[in-house]
Amino acid sequence: MRQALATAERAGRPEDVGLAYLHLADLLTGPLNVIEEGVVVARRGADRVVELGLGRTFETRLLAVAATGLFRVGQWAEAEKVIADALRHRPSGADAVELLLARCRLSVAYGDVTAADRDLEAVATLLAGGGARHVLPLLTLRAGLAMWQGRHDEARQAVARGLTETRSDDLVLLATLAWHGLRAEAEAYASRTGRIDLTAVRRLRQVTHRVRRTSVQAARPVRDVVDAFLALCTAEVSRLDGPGEPALWARAVEVWDRRNHPYPAAYARLRQAEALLTRRGRDVTATAARLLRQAHETAQALGARPLREEITALATRARLPIPTADHDPAGAGNPSGTPDELAALTPREREVLALVAEGLTNREIGQRLFISERTIGVHVSHIFDKLQVRTRVQASAIHLRRRPR
Repeated sequence: MRQALATAERAGRPEDVGLAYLHLADLLTGPLNVIEEGVVVARRGADRVVELGLGRTFETRLLAVAATGLFRVGQWAEAEKVIADALRHRPSGADAVELLLARCRLSVAYGDVTAADRDLEAVATLLAGGGARHVLPLLTLRAGLAMWQGRHDEARQAVARGLTETRSDDLVLLATLAWHGLRAEAEAYASRTGRIDLTAVRRLRQVTHRVRRTSVQAARPVRDVVDAFLALCTAEVSRLDGPGEPALWARAVEVWDRRNHPYPAAYARLRQAEALLTRRGRDVTATAARLLRQAHETAQALGARPLREEITALATRARLPIPTADHDPAGAGNPSGTPDELAALTPREREVLALVAEGLTNREIGQRLFISERTIGVHVSHIFDKLQVRTRVQASAIHLRRRPR
């Protein structure tokens, strides 16, 4: 794709340049999981297509890709800015759908029900019987919103519609929808307000089996994304038979941490802690407490209110302390018990961490500090090791909590 972009630039074909930027950004932020680079490519491409006079279509789609990538790596505030900037041009039709879905994804995660409902209705109107590429994400978001509201039947209906009314062969979309369906059944069971729909569970397990079997033939990057969602599916199934299996949730945590997607990783930590707390033993309780602290830090940094509230509720039931942004007993957010986690960082590492917390990529930090991107990567790795975190969001949460007020 990089070669195609260079070829299009040399040939002076503006539309080919726009398409090349769009496909490259899609690949980087999606299957290839080089998300920060993909966001940079998408934003650079948006600027370039404006220079080429291509109108707003390519710019809008590229900014939607950038916003989705920013959501995945936990830079939600920056994603909001990108979406707001793109929507100022008042896109219509299919151009607006991607942006509205991206904004709705944020609203669902923030717990802003009114905003999410508004965008879901707008997307449904714009689609008016459109293809699975947008219908499945729409129904998945409907299911996610309904679950945070405790409306499990509505979540089930949205998932059932997705499986019945579309004929999508997109493995990632199907795996994501299946996870939401299995989660809805598990939530209904855990809430004791409804029974498990065994027919729905059987169908969802058939879908996950088909996706798993088909993904063997897919390219490795696509297979990795599918496997991450299937790890969540497998772990959710364990909740249908009881409190859940900690090892399966630990596997989901590992997969999503490796992909640097903090939101699903925090959710998996919550469920792993929940499963552990049904076991006995001081070590088990300590592990659950650590997982809840980590999940809470991520949810707090993201602004993921529904997830944060569920983490807090579980901690309260288990009588475990959860630090907040305004009250963090010395060392409570750090398993080592160090009063100031940032004390271990060098002045340069603190400088880099501050810029990470602003949402800058390694390349942008390097440009700001006049040092190479590779050197910034080394600094970030050292920061992660010293703070005992795995993601930029977790590191940013510590910086924001410890900075002078």
